[in-house]
Amino acid sequence: MHFSPWFATSLPRGGSVAERSPSHGLLSATERHGVRLELDGITKVYPGQEEPAVESVSMAIESGELVCFVGPSGCGKTTTMKMINRLIEPTSGNILMDGEPVSLLNPHELRRRIGYVIQQTGLFPHMTIAQNIGVVPRMLRWPRRRIHARVDELLALVGLDPGRYRDRWPAQLSGGQQQRVGVARALAADPPIMLMDEPFGATDPLTRERLQDEFLAMQRRLGKTVVFVTHDFDEALKLGDRIAVLGDRSRIIQFDTPGQILTRPADAYVESLIGRHAGIRRLGLLTVSDTPLLPVSGFLEPSVTVDCTLREALDAMVRTGSRRVAVMSANEVLLGELDFDTLSKAIMRERGDG
Repeated sequence: MHFSPWFATSLPRGGSVAERSPSHGLLSATERHGVRLELDGITKVYPGQEEPAVESVSMAIESGELVCFVGPSGCGKTTTMKMINRLIEPTSGNILMDGEPVSLLNPHELRRRIGYVIQQTGLFPHMTIAQNIGVVPRMLRWPRRRIHARVDELLALVGLDPGRYRDRWPAQLSGGQQQRVGVARALAADPPIMLMDEPFGATDPLTRERLQDEFLAMQRRLGKTVVFVTHDFDEALKLGDRIAVLGDRSRIIQFDTPGQILTRPADAYVESLIGRHAGIRRLGLLTVSDTPLLPVSGFLEPSVTVDCTLREALDAMVRTGSRRVAVMSANEVLLGELDFDTLSKAIMRERGDG
């Protein structure tokens, strides 16, 4: 049996969380979506330290939203994330999960309701892949048959054939495959919230890009509430519904959509993250389907699909030396053409200049 990668179901980038209604595909219809998460003035002061590591952070993350934390090393973004599942206890402030203060919950029970993925996967080397994925369901005393079915369900979701991989050891998998298993394990008990701490940072650039694509497609199907820590601004632009740009002590410099951050940076620091290539980065947030097409003129090469980003369309033009591309539907029907002038106008519209 062939198991497709997570991104086999391609959906367009952009739109509100509500507009991106998940289609569960391999997962059961009872799979839980995300819940609202609120941080209200949370502060962390470590013993013996005068300055707080995190100071008075407040934000609301909507149900099903993927929010990226971006900031310099040591600014407190991982500390802020770890206070959500109480791996680090806040000194003051409140965190609410679906309106319920997490401080009132048993920490172990809380963590079983929150998936957690880290950079080095954290797989137990003495357990098989199936045993790793089934850790939390076993703690919850799920029946063996239910655990077996859930393991196979999740392996299929992340593009790993259960028959080939469930009985392997972590050391027998590539880095990218181990990251997929780490995500599957975090989803095992169907948590409404996922915390992800630079989960793809230790992989090579090609694997990282593939994992990003696959995770984004999976998130569109599941609709979990995700907090994603990264030092890679391009990764945040690609994945985030909104991005929290953090300064020292997790001070929120700007909390907005990728498009708004690119077109209206809050200060010089945010501008430095964007760099000189804001226009090219904006093209990665728009799909060909967002842009009016020119009539069909019989032009067939190069071609892109209608769900490609405008950045990918520009890449095709540059690669072939052409000023236009043919646009095809998913089933290879010619829909129209896209030229360089239309791409330029799309950037101007995003900036609000036209």
